[in-house]
Amino acid sequence: MPAVLPCGECDVCRRGKGNICAVQKMPGNDIPGGFASHIVVPAGSLCEVPVNDQYRPISTSGVTLAELSVLADAITTPYQSIVESGLSSEDTVIFIGIGGVGGFGAQIAHAFGALVVAVDIDPDKLKAIAPYVDITFNALELPAKELKKAVSDFVKSRKKRPTEWKIFETSGTTAGQKTAFGLLTYGASLQVVGFTMDTVEIRLSNLMAFHAMARGNWGCVPEHYPAVLKLALAGSVKIAPFVKVFPLSEINEVFEMVHQRKTSLRPILIS
Repeated sequence: MPAVLPCGECDVCRRGKGNICAVQKMPGNDIPGGFASHIVVPAGSLCEVPVNDQYRPISTSGVTLAELSVLADAITTPYQSIVESGLSSEDTVIFIGIGGVGGFGAQIAHAFGALVVAVDIDPDKLKAIAPYVDITFNALELPAKELKKAVSDFVKSRKKRPTEWKIFETSGTTAGQKTAFGLLTYGASLQVVGFTMDTVEIRLSNLMAFHAMARGNWGCVPEHYPAVLKLALAGSVKIAPFVKVFPLSEINEVFEMVHQRKTSLRPILIS
């Protein structure tokens, strides 16, 4: 079930722009849901999962139904941003912040055949994502200019284009957004996927000087879900190493753990 449900009938929905549907619904916010055991939603927005007689997903990756729940938002959101960026196997992709959303996004970009660079400040997260990307950098160890040079040198060593990098800001922090903007190069595109209420001071004219562009991404329209599900069922996006399942009865403990940032894994609550 998508995390955001467009109406499917208005002008923007008919033009494939359900992300900006004025009457979209978010379960748990706009309609009852959240942590309910059952929820009523429009059937047209659902993504069907093929299962066997034991109600286990039919896949080559061994992914479970519980694990597939993170497709809603954590995996589909970066997928839509990647699709809208026009990513191809000729591109270099840089993910700033490789937690839940960024880590899955980096895997998707790698599945698309791009050269993938992961940037974070958490060595544990960098170690976890390393097998699924081409190189990692710790932003705490490299000042902005040195980070950009390190990325540029790596791109050149792999004989990739020195221009038109696709930069995805998925940390949702002011530091991450500044880092992402500082990596702009000629013809680059900046995809803002993470969210923060804080204000970031940048020199917007860099977009003009580099003939670059920036755009945001809000959720993912239901139309993309089948393609993302296919990636997960095939094992092109690994979920199990980055999540942990808890019983719903431990919801308060899990919330406290997340709020205190005591886990780098995405919790999944099941009843």
